[in-house]
Amino acid sequence: MSATPQYAVLQKDGGRPGAEQIRRAFRSFSNLTDADAVRLAANAEGILLRHLSSDEARAFLRALQAEGVAAALVPESQLQLLPESKALHRLALTGSALEIYDLRGHPTPVPWSEMALVAAGAVRRVELGPNQAERMTARSHSVLGIWSKKTVEPVRKLESDSQLVLDIVLFGGATRYELDAAQFPFKYAVDRPELSTLEKFVWLVREIGNRATQAILNRGASDVRNGVHLVRGYPSRQAFADEMVWLLWNAARRTA
Repeated sequence: MSATPQYAVLQKDGGRPGAEQIRRAFRSFSNLTDADAVRLAANAEGILLRHLSSDEARAFLRALQAEGVAAALVPESQLQLLPESKALHRLALTGSALEIYDLRGHPTPVPWSEMALVAAGAVRRVELGPNQAERMTARSHSVLGIWSKKTVEPVRKLESDSQLVLDIVLFGGATRYELDAAQFPFKYAVDRPELSTLEKFVWLVREIGNRATQAILNRGASDVRNGVHLVRGYPSRQAFADEMVWLLWNAARRTA
């Protein structure tokens, strides 16, 4: 028996809807609260709710449209836009390409023109206590922690910090590279030991953003390219990924 299709509700533009608009749209849903509306309005990265049934998605879409929010209903099957990431172990920048090295030190040039998306962010990382992860039995109704059912018990955060992450997606959607600044040897790209990890990361993101002129930039990468010396924060890895998915989906929609 085939699985029941699931749907997502996405914004049609890049501006975040207001908390009051979301709060009024939530009135028709008994399991969504005013606090959920505030959280969604503050953290939405293009994708508002995911993993909904057809009826739930259509009801939420109508409620948003009644509040003046431009939104679209999209099958989840159409949002599988991010391939599995490949870790970047070493790289160098040339005039024509980003040279990516494998663990044996062999370079592969990736022309700047092949980059479809460059995304950077300070992504919040949360570690859970023993057995806490398996207690999260509820399915998330959205990327922001709005649950369709109650969790068995609250999840206790033992440690929360941010990691500097850079993702590069190539045209065609088959390849995605990922860089974790805390684990990355920057000296091959920028040999300036007096700089902090943050400063090296910002330099690298700005250089890539300036050279990959055809690439879409997420908010974090766009900030850096425009001269900001700090990296935009994201509340979760899922929110960071959802922004990338929304950017790719929106670009394809506009092209079509």
